[in-house]
Amino acid sequence: MPPARQWSPWYLLPPVLGLLTAIVLWGCAGGAGTGSGGTTGVVRQDIAVGDRQKDWALVYYQSWRRDGKSTYLQLARNQMAQAIRTYFAIQVRIGHSFPDFYNIDRKRREGCRFLREMDRDASKFRVTLADLTREGCLR
Repeated sequence: MPPARQWSPWYLLPPVLGLLTAIVLWGCAGGAGTGSGGTTGVVRQDIAVGDRQKDWALVYYQSWRRDGKSTYLQLARNQMAQAIRTYFAIQVRIGHSFPDFYNIDRKRREGCRFLREMDRDASKFRVTLADLTREGCLR
């Protein structure tokens, strides 16, 4: 009868190393909802919220142009101001190192230009707007 093999802890080394490698790679990919991958997902969701707010502002603005009701212009301005605040908050939170920082900055600046255009139209057509703040706009 051949001699019995002795048990050695070295038999466990390959599966344990494989498991540890999988855990590290999963964590780096953001699978646990933290780290760079998880942060990117949250930022993308926030960008989508800002984009929806901007889209609603455009819808309300077009409704105001079509119907001439001042409530549509107020709604458009409120939605655009909220979108600008959302974009600005994202920029403050992520800093310049995020890949989409300059795209977010472009959206915020476009929103500020559109906000100025709405204020000009309100003045031109004698529409009184309740809130004229431009939080998140530099000028």
